[in-house]
Amino acid sequence: MRRLLAPGEQVIVDTRRHPSLLVLPAVVTVAVCGAAAFAAGWLTRGRLDTVLPWIPAGSGPWLALVPALLGAWTVVTYPLRRLVAWTGLRYTLTSRRVLRRQRGFRRSERELPLVMVRDVAVHQTILQSFVHSGSITLTTGQAASLRLDDVPEVRSFRQLVLDAIDELPLDQGFADDGGLPRPGGWAERSEAPPPWEPREY
Repeated sequence: MRRLLAPGEQVIVDTRRHPSLLVLPAVVTVAVCGAAAFAAGWLTRGRLDTVLPWIPAGSGPWLALVPALLGAWTVVTYPLRRLVAWTGLRYTLTSRRVLRRQRGFRRSERELPLVMVRDVAVHQTILQSFVHSGSITLTTGQAASLRLDDVPEVRSFRQLVLDAIDELPLDQGFADDGGLPRPGGWAERSEAPPPWEPREY
């Protein structure tokens, strides 16, 4: 990320989506592995012969491969895929822009300069409110917008976005009377640009 920063740009927050998204994949993994192990053990002991007597004797160990393969396929297609997607998606807030970077099976990258942001909206479901996560929608007042889903500590993230917008040089911000660029720059401020400390949620 450092090599992608412009001169004078600083990272404020670099985070992934909330880890609560991995709870259901983890439960599925444990349940599938347990069920596959039980079914494979049951078949290995020859219990299937009592239920289906027409099956050749001694085929239990070979039939035990069926639940094992089904379990492995289920884990790869759902929990592992969700883990890779969660690991590959990152949200980065810098002193000048917000980035959404996706790596893994699909690669994409979107960014929105803070100077264009006119509204920062937070949306939370009931479950998200319990874990302090939520979605943030950054709009420009035009067609362009950027949505960040399942942001951890969503209200703190929103406040950091607003603080970063407030600390933009005056010649890069928007005035309150129609959206025209403000005159002047850092020379009109009495204080220096804030020394942002990188944060990770």
